[in-house]
Formats: sequence, structure tokens, C-alpha cells
Amino acid sequence: MFARAYDLLMADVDYEAIYLWLKPYLKENSTIIDAGCGSGYLLLELLKNKHQAIGVDNDTEMLSLALNRLQENELNPMLYEHDLRESIGVQVDIVLAMFDVVNYFKGVKQVFKNIYQALNKDGVFIFDIYKEEVFELYDNYTEIDDQPIHYEWQVKTKEQQLFHTVKIGNELEKIKQYVYPISYYKSILENLGFQVEVKDGIDTRKHYVIAYK
Repeated sequence: MFARAYDLLMADVDYEAIYLWLKPYLKENSTIIDAGCGSGYLLLELLKNKHQAIGVDNDTEMLSLALNRLQENELNPMLYEHDLRESIGVQVDIVLAMFDVVNYFKGVKQVFKNIYQALNKDGVFIFDIYKEEVFELYDNYTEIDDQPIHYEWQVKTKEQQLFHTVKIGNELEKIKQYVYPISYYKSILENLGFQVEVKDGIDTRKHYVIAYK
């Protein structure tokens, strides 16, 4: 139930704009994993634009929503339930982890190692992460709205962590995210063998990281 409500809240994100920002890094005929694909909005953009993309998420209900969305668009997606802390088991050219997927992990060394091992030679790992400025932005933050459905969102911060409480209808979800300095992520990536670029992108609250194998 919560996944369906959350899906409605995410519906007004400009996924086409995000795809267009990513497009210069998506070489023709490259194979792509959309890691943490959620309910499939970005995966839909990838498949509509003829990319060879696989959706991976650790939430069964989200994958069900993704399957329905993509089939409604006459697409036949490859979707897998998988935790990125485990070996991925396939080889691809590009791994995407957008919409602060990486911020859900307390430690990222094993996640990044698994992604590095899943990438082909000259592969690319692209992800976004919150900047540390979000601790000021979201300290004791509250947002209440009725569009597209009624929801209440509260955030508290403590010791490199964001504690989200989201109430949608009668459903209550508590979510924890971890926000570390960009140097922490860069150091792990570079120690694995990645060459790293950090850029600004669509969302000014975030760093956009491009890591080349």
C-alpha cells in the first residue's frame, strides 16, 4: 500500500529531464542496470529511448508497480529483486543509482565493490547523493500537502543521518538515510580503481557522481 502512495508522490518528477541529463553518458548499444529502479519511471525513459536496460530493486511491491507501468507502455522489461550489498551476478556497461539510492546505505564499500565488479571494461557508474547542506535544510523539517494525495513528511537530523517520517493516508513509513562528505564516497571509489567526476545536476541539493572504471 505505501509503495503505491509513494509512487503517486513521485509522479510529478521530471524524469525526461533527468534522462536527458544522463543521455551523454549512455553510449549507443550499452547495457544498463537501473539500480534501485523503484516503480520504474526512469527505467521507462530508458526503454522508450531504446536502451538495453535492466531494473533492479529490493522491494517486491515497487517491482510489481514497475512491471505494470512498463507493460502499460507495451514494454517487456527485465526486472530483478536484488540487494546491492550482494554480488550482482551480471556484467553491464553502465550502472545508474539515481534518486539518492546510495544514501540508504550506512556503508557503501561493499555496494561500490559489487558495482565495480559488475561493470565491463570502461564501464560507468552514475549516482546522486545528498550534499551535507541538507542537514540545515531538513533539520526539524515538516511538509504537509494534499497534492496529488494528502501526505505529511517530517525530517529530523542527527550525526550524518536523516530520519524521515512519511504519513500517507493511514500508512506510516519511517526511513533512514546516511549523508557523508563527498570525500568519503570519492575515496572508496578511487581505492577500487574508479576515476571520479563530481558535477551539479538537476537537483541542487545533490552531488552527481560519474565514476569511470
